[in-house]
Amino acid sequence: MGRTSLIRFAVVAGVLLLAWWLRSITVPLMAAWLLSLVLLPLRNRLAPHTGRGLATALSLALALCLPPLLLVPSVLLDGEALASGLGDTAALARDIQGRLQELAVRFDLESLEIAREDIEGPLREVPALLARGARFVGGFVGILSSLLLIPVYTFFLLQGSPWLPRIRAELPPSWHARFDRIAPRIQEILRVFCVSRLLVAAGKGAIYFALLLLAGLPGAWTLALLGGGLSLLPVLGPLIAFAGLAVVAFASQGPAGLAWATGIYAVAEIVEGYVLLPRLVGQRLALSDFAVILSVLAGGALFGMFGLLLAVPAVAVGRVLYDEYLRPHMTSEAAGA
Repeated sequence: MGRTSLIRFAVVAGVLLLAWWLRSITVPLMAAWLLSLVLLPLRNRLAPHTGRGLATALSLALALCLPPLLLVPSVLLDGEALASGLGDTAALARDIQGRLQELAVRFDLESLEIAREDIEGPLREVPALLARGARFVGGFVGILSSLLLIPVYTFFLLQGSPWLPRIRAELPPSWHARFDRIAPRIQEILRVFCVSRLLVAAGKGAIYFALLLLAGLPGAWTLALLGGGLSLLPVLGPLIAFAGLAVVAFASQGPAGLAWATGIYAVAEIVEGYVLLPRLVGQRLALSDFAVILSVLAGGALFGMFGLLLAVPAVAVGRVLYDEYLRPHMTSEAAGA
């Protein structure tokens, strides 16, 4: 490796390291860039009729207004049913608490002597628990600040697009040919992936909605919206959706409702993992069903939630880099042999 290549590698490594250190800024910037890729075709269609700035504002406003609009049916259709179900849940919790108090009195649990170490042990954990709580609050505040940054970043990214020619102009001329082959393909892969993930979320929400109507559970629209929307957040999102579904189902139908909730969750996860993701994401990225499933499993095993989210686009981008760098080298070696 020559001196020039080493310098370039050091610069790229330094940029990546700086991006990691500043991830509270770079992560929402990356999310905004992906969102801008999704909104860019709409902005380009509107720009000839409304002007560049207004088209950017309208595209971003549509993206920001769509989630609140989807919540309107929840208020109109499901508000009363969900409120009643939560009230029933609260009443059930109070009933359980009352029975526990009765048991405490009956068995005279308050008169039992508790060993000193049984008290001191949990007390020692209080500072650690408070520290974890502080970190959780700090992380939550960080998430909120990131959510506020994303629309701002998205507006300026849309307004300044296309960015690839500007990046190309800053590169050495010897890199231009390879940049022209790689960068547009990677950008298109990421755009297609984002659109496909939104389609998967919509499909999963539709499955939730149909099964909830079949089960006769209240709040079908709201719970389907929760199940579909939170599927964009790997692992944790579906678990939160299941928790909400389980609470409403148990309050509405008792143990039978809880069984329905478990079945609905299982069916939705299976269909998403083995039907929606391979068909809507894998085929659009020209990946086989087996490659998509294996990528998701490997990404989750290696990098947890982050790996689950980025496994498929990472494999697609890796294939582009393989075609550009490794395949020609292997072909030339085979021809030389």
